[in-house]
Amino acid sequence: MNRIACAALLLLSGFASVARAADPEPAAPGAMPAPTESAPPPAGRGADTAAAGAGPIVSAGALAEEIPAQRPADLSYGVAARLRWITVPSWLLNLFTKKNVPLSTWGTGLELFRRKANFDIVLSFNYQNMSPPEGNWLGKGHDATTDTDYVQFSGLALWGADVSFIWHTLFNEWFGMHYGAGIGVAYIPGNIYRTSNGPQCTEENAGNINQCYPVGVTPTGGSTLRLTPSILTPGPDDQNNPHRFADPNKPSVLPIVNVVIGVDFRLPQVRGWEARLEGGFYDAFFLGGAVGYTF
Repeated sequence: MNRIACAALLLLSGFASVARAADPEPAAPGAMPAPTESAPPPAGRGADTAAAGAGPIVSAGALAEEIPAQRPADLSYGVAARLRWITVPSWLLNLFTKKNVPLSTWGTGLELFRRKANFDIVLSFNYQNMSPPEGNWLGKGHDATTDTDYVQFSGLALWGADVSFIWHTLFNEWFGMHYGAGIGVAYIPGNIYRTSNGPQCTEENAGNINQCYPVGVTPTGGSTLRLTPSILTPGPDDQNNPHRFADPNKPSVLPIVNVVIGVDFRLPQVRGWEARLEGGFYDAFFLGGAVGYTF
């Protein structure tokens, strides 16, 4: 009898355990809810990224905006300063005059350039002193006895700005050449003063200021004349009654024609440095040099 009672108790105890498992007890007040199993992430790129623990996905366009633009390896910018000897020789002036005084002076300038491979676009600002020594001038087709003038230049200069296109040919890492041309515009300050010389002037002596000179002037044998106060007083000018006057034909603005050719020097050990010797035409012939730096 005791054995049968024990077996019945064990059977009842098993049924109670099964019932508890099928119907869990309600949670006590204030207790945390039991965690629930989350759904698996969807298959694909997002699932792989989430599984790898990566952050939010950034688009290719957003990444491109964050990368700064890179300058091409063959593109550079530079600045240069130059100094030139300027000349307008007699053989050029002889195309328009019988007697003249050639120009031999100086000029300087500043350049800003953009270089792509071996091609430069150059913006330059220049000054040239354009005042030759004073002396006698006689135009072609004019009579020396009536039209020879004693000419003085006061502050005549050229202030120019131009754009040029320059090509470079390098023979090795330190030596090459350059050539090109450009156009621009120049402002011409200053004055040209003229005084008529006397009737003693001839074709033979028109260029000699000690033989061909204005009435009332006493030559001293020097390279200039000392004009009298009466000549410097404004008034009508002619060979018998000279009065100095400013030439009204002096232009205030001129176009610039620029042609240049020269050689380049570079130091491979000194990055960006370059120098050059060059010649050409910039409304006057020139020879000179420049030193520049590229960056």
